[in-house]
Parts: sequence; C-alpha cells; structure tokens
Amino acid sequence: MAHSKKNVALIFGASGISGWAVTKCALEYPTPTTFDRVIGLTNKLLPLEKSGLPPDPRLELHCGIDLKRDLDVVLSQFQEKVPNLEDVTHVYYLAYSNPTAYSVDVMAIRDINVRMTYNAVHAVDRLCKNLKFFVLQTGTNNYGVAVFRFQEHIEINPPLREDNPRIPSPWGDEIFYYAQVDLIREANVGKSWKWCEVRPDQIVGHVPLPTSMTYVEPLALYLMLYRYVYGAGATAVFPGPYTNYIHTHTPSSQDIIARSELYLSIEKPDDAHGEAFNTADNATPASWSLVWPKMCEYFGLNAEGASPEDKGWKDIDKWWLAHQDDYQKMCREFGLRPREISEATWIFLAAGFSFLGRNRDLSLDKIRSIGFTEEYPVADGYFRVFDRLVQESIIPSKKVWAR
Repeated sequence: MAHSKKNVALIFGASGISGWAVTKCALEYPTPTTFDRVIGLTNKLLPLEKSGLPPDPRLELHCGIDLKRDLDVVLSQFQEKVPNLEDVTHVYYLAYSNPTAYSVDVMAIRDINVRMTYNAVHAVDRLCKNLKFFVLQTGTNNYGVAVFRFQEHIEINPPLREDNPRIPSPWGDEIFYYAQVDLIREANVGKSWKWCEVRPDQIVGHVPLPTSMTYVEPLALYLMLYRYVYGAGATAVFPGPYTNYIHTHTPSSQDIIARSELYLSIEKPDDAHGEAFNTADNATPASWSLVWPKMCEYFGLNAEGASPEDKGWKDIDKWWLAHQDDYQKMCREFGLRPREISEATWIFLAAGFSFLGRNRDLSLDKIRSIGFTEEYPVADGYFRVFDRLVQESIIPSKKVWAR
C-alpha cells in the first residue's frame, strides 16, 4: 500500500522489552522512510546515548509523563514534554506497571494498568489530531494461562485462538487486558482512527538497561558463569520442574512482535481494525526440552541430561549470588561489563519456570491470513539475544567458548 509521506510514531514504554524493539524497528520497517519521526516515551530518564538505539535524527525520547496521575495532569505533561503532538499518526501502547513487585496483590496491578491505559488513550485521542492507528499489546493471559490462583477453574485447550471466549468472573477478574480493550473500543466510537490488539506469548528479548521482565539475560549470565565455574561439557540442568520442561508454547521474540505490530498498523490497518492477533516466532509449538539443550550447546555445556529431576525451582538465583567472586573474576578476564540482576527479575524468572506448566501454544492462522508470515526457527530468538549481549560485552562470543 502507499504510505503517507508524514507518519509519526509514538511509543509508550520505549525503554521496556517490547517498546524498545518497536522504537528501534520503526526506524527501518516497513521501510527506512516510513516514519518522519519516532517518539519514544519512557518512565525514567533515558538519554539517547545510553538507550542502545541507533543514532537517527528522526528519533526522540521523552520522559516525565506519569500515566498514573489524573487525566488533566497527563494532558498537561504531554503538552509540556512532547512537541508537535498533533502530527502523531500511529501510537503503540507497550507500557506496563508492576508496583507490587509480583506480590499477591494482583488486583492492584490490574487497576493501575487500566488507569494508565485509559489516560494514554484519551490523551492521544484529544491531542493527536492526525491519529490513524492505535496498537495495544496484551498477551497470552487473555486465555488465562497466568491466572495462577484459579488454574483448576480455567480450561486451556491449545492452539489458543483469538476468538476464544474471555475467562468468566470471578476467575478472570484480574486479567486487565479485557478492560484495556473495552476502554479503547469505547473511546473509538465515532472516531476516524483505527486500532487493534496484539497478543504475544512469553517475550524473548533484551534491552540495554534491563527491566524485571528480561528473563533471557539472567539465563545467559547463569549459563555463562556455570560454564566458567564447572568447565566445558558440564551439565546444566533445567532450573524448573519437569512439567515446565515438557509443556509446549510459542515463544515470541521482541523483533517479531515489533514487526507484526508495525505491519498491522501500517500495511493492513483496515483488516486489523478492531481485531486481536496472536503473534509468535513460529506456529510450530516448542518446549524447553527443545530450547534448553540448544542454549546449553551455545555455552559449551552438555545438552544431555538437562532434563530436571526434581519438582521445583532450583534457586539458581542463590547460586548466582554465591558465585559473585567468580563472576567478577570472569568479567575482568574477558573484559565484560558487570551486570546486576534485581530480585524482581529473579522472581519473574522463577514464576515463569515454576507456574507456566501447561501447554499454551498459539494459533497464528489469523495473522498469517492477512499476510504477516515472518518467522524464526526454534531457539533462534534466544540466539539473537545472545548476539546482542556479545555486542554489548555482557557475555563472551562463541569463539571464546571454543578455545
């Protein structure tokens, strides 16, 4: 399709695992000239030189817009912080707040995220006079896979399809995606702009300034240090229970997610309008029993015998902390940049490896039907993250392991 000569992207959550990828991707996809401006919004100050984003005169980053405030305050902050908002044509809402640090207060998380989305939608509806498209990213918890308190009440029959019914109350009450979609649909009534929802599975990705949801980096650091401590050929057993090792899912790499969201909003706005789309690296279900041995091989570890033997999380966070002297020694030896892994990151990792023990693979039939066919082979998304970690001197290259 022919693109407008003046497209301007506005990305909420540009420092997060999904927002960073969309911000980066929008500078080059669908074409290197699709967007005249790419505006990233971040919660905390993120200087361009520390963002890991490529130098580009079209790129700008702004912070200081607090979506948890009243709408009038948010509108004022927008007008103060971001110039020429009326030029924005495409909005990508990828913000998320988890103020309770993965505590049991899931309803507080729901309420805060719904409020943030409401403010974002109504702010851009009022201020972005040339708005064409709004993308909301949600996830597989649309299907109830992470409603851990009520799993016995929730039926999950993969492949999961976009027309599956919502999880009924009270078991689905904590799924804030439903309220996000409803408020966008309501705000869109009588408006010319279009919108869609995109549903990835567990996100495979990396950001230069890590967040609590970047679980691939701590896994890479763990395997790297495990190899350093125990040597080539050591067996690194999968740290989760056996049920998590064998269940099938469809990993969603941040680059595939970003490209699918840009594709839907730029190339297929009419087909995408008002619809939800699953997105993932590959339509073929994968399991950790396929991916984990490939990751071990990357670090020169033994891929045989990686199957877990016990029933719980292996506390690799405690092992990591106990071997910090080895880690610092390794960083000095290989010229690596030391990284800190927050407690919230370990909690997120442990939760994913301990509780997501049911098959949850996605159907990609719908997004394929309108022409988005890009895919990665099994485990390729993880290797892409490893390559970025090598480029940033966070882990050594494979050539180092081969010595």
